[in-house]
Amino acid sequence: MKRALAAVSLCVVLVCGAVPVRADSTPVLQGIVSGLELCPQSLCGAAVFVGVFQGQFGARPNALGLVAVAVKHDPLPEVAGVCAAITQGLWDLRVGFRRLVGTTAGQLCYNGDNTYSIGVAMQLLSGGSGEVFFAGTLDHNVFPPTIVGQITQTP
Repeated sequence: MKRALAAVSLCVVLVCGAVPVRADSTPVLQGIVSGLELCPQSLCGAAVFVGVFQGQFGARPNALGLVAVAVKHDPLPEVAGVCAAITQGLWDLRVGFRRLVGTTAGQLCYNGDNTYSIGVAMQLLSGGSGEVFFAGTLDHNVFPPTIVGQITQTP
């Protein structure tokens, strides 16, 4: 009887005391991204960008990181107010040893001055969960083209 009670007690302690091991599933992400277009879609099959992230990442309020993005989009418009869809893409953000990776969907809208307003929802695939949003400007007035904007995630 004592053995049975001890076995049941042990099982209860193990089951009730078990805590799943998991990473922070929705790290707080908010900051500025500034970067360059390394290769246009017409040459590389996807528009390829790299940049620097500065802002809050998880518990770090002033983190620095690197961002890489490759996207495919519909032909860029040349009429102000007309938008092109970002049909697919991948992104990667690295801050220290942490890494977020995901896919993209959104649009580029021509501003009429050789710049484009960008709005992108970036779904997290690894390193966290949820969606990350980027709103910024792509400037084709300089070479190489530059991109600046804000990236945020609501936990």
